[in-house]
Amino acid sequence: MAHGKESHGTEVENPTVNGMPAAGDKIGASQNALDRDRPVSQHEVTDTSIWTSLHPAMVHFPIGLLLAATLAELIGLARPSNRLTAAVSVMTWGGAAGAVVAVIFGWIHTGLWLGGDATMHWHRWTGTGLAVAAIAAVVLERRSDRRSFRVMLLLIAAVLCAQGYWGGELAHGPNHLSL
Repeated sequence: MAHGKESHGTEVENPTVNGMPAAGDKIGASQNALDRDRPVSQHEVTDTSIWTSLHPAMVHFPIGLLLAATLAELIGLARPSNRLTAAVSVMTWGGAAGAVVAVIFGWIHTGLWLGGDATMHWHRWTGTGLAVAAIAAVVLERRSDRRSFRVMLLLIAAVLCAQGYWGGELAHGPNHLSL
């Protein structure tokens, strides 16, 4: 339900590549056998619509921008520079805009379905909160006293790490990092 037309707890019967039957070579055949025996993940998208597939592609750029803005702001504490401050501003704006786009595609990816396990809820609501926090960071960045902006950036960076872990867990399964 969360990701469209998928079958929770069922197995993939006929593996395909780009809609065609999978190749029969030895490496392909052994991989196909593994895929055929692999149960469909609870969060695996089987709907092939481009709109439901864009969320994973949209998240990486805002993550990189917001983490880079945090790093550049910390460097700016040690070596103040107008250029660095301008770069932090641009990265924060870009990260906030990208976060909003990523959240929109995240909601398109899952639909307005509010079910799912704890990981899905943490990922959904933390991601939505991060987009709001990034917009707040843009507002705080304009202030002459940058302390609240810096605190907001540090919080965003810390939460992004947890958010990325939950997203990886949804995409690749529990304990995907083998921690």
